[in-house]
Amino acid sequence: MPKKSDTFSDSNLAAAIIAVDGGMSKKAAAKQFGVARSTIQFRIKNRDKETFSCGPSSVLSVEEEKSLVKWLLDCCKKGFPRRRITWYKSFLKRNPIISKRTSEHVSSASGNVSETNIKKWFDDIIYQYLTEEKLADILNDPPRVFNGDETGFSLCPKTKSVLGPRGAKVIYEIAKGNEKENITAMFTFNAAGQMCNPMIIFKYQRIPPNWGVGRSDRILQPADVSAFRPLKSGWKKGLSEWRNQNPTSSVTK
Repeated sequence: MPKKSDTFSDSNLAAAIIAVDGGMSKKAAAKQFGVARSTIQFRIKNRDKETFSCGPSSVLSVEEEKSLVKWLLDCCKKGFPRRRITWYKSFLKRNPIISKRTSEHVSSASGNVSETNIKKWFDDIIYQYLTEEKLADILNDPPRVFNGDETGFSLCPKTKSVLGPRGAKVIYEIAKGNEKENITAMFTFNAAGQMCNPMIIFKYQRIPPNWGVGRSDRILQPADVSAFRPLKSGWKKGLSEWRNQNPTSSVTK
C-alpha cells in the first residue's frame, strides 16, 4: 500500500515558514503547525516558485497545460468535443514532420552510451594510457587499430517470399532443420581493411555474469552494416542453393 501524503493547510505552512524566519527551529515549527520538516525546508529553499507538485516535472509547462485545457473546453462549447483519438490523428495530419514510430528497446547501459561519451572515454582514458606507455603512435597506424564484432547465421533462414494463391493469409513451408538454431561468429577487422580469421562461437548455458559490460554496438561496431549485411545476404543465397540441391538434408553445425 502506498504511503499516504501528509495533509496540511496552506495557512499552517505559511505560519510555519514565518515562524522559522523568526528564529524557530524547523523541528519545532513542524511539530507546532503539523507540517513535515522536510516540506518546510523545501518550501523555504524554493520560496520563489509559484506552484509545487509531487513527482517528476511535467512535460508541458503550466502555461501549455492551461492552453490545452482551454482549447479542449472551447471545442466542447462550440459543439466539437475532442474524442480520445480523433484530435490526435488530426494533429499528426497537420504536422507531417511527426510520425508514429516503433521504438527499439535498449538496456540502460546501452542507452547511456553515446558518441560523445565514447570519444570522451578514448580521450580521457585510452589516449592517456597509450601516451603514458609511449604507444600513442598506434592510433596513427591503421593496420594496428582493430575492431571486433559478432553476428549470428541462421541454419534455417526464413524465405523472403514464395508463390501461392492470391488472397491466402498464411502459406506454410516445411522447415529443413531447426529454425531456432544459429551459428555465432566473431569477426575482427583493422582500420586498413584487413580481416583476421573468424572465430566460431558455440552456445554456452552458463555465461559468467562478469564477462560483459554495457553495449555500444551502435557506435563501435560498424561491421553490422558495412560487412555483415552483404555477408548474410550471400549466406542466405548460398544456403538456399545448397538446400535446392539437397532437399532431404539439413544444415548442421
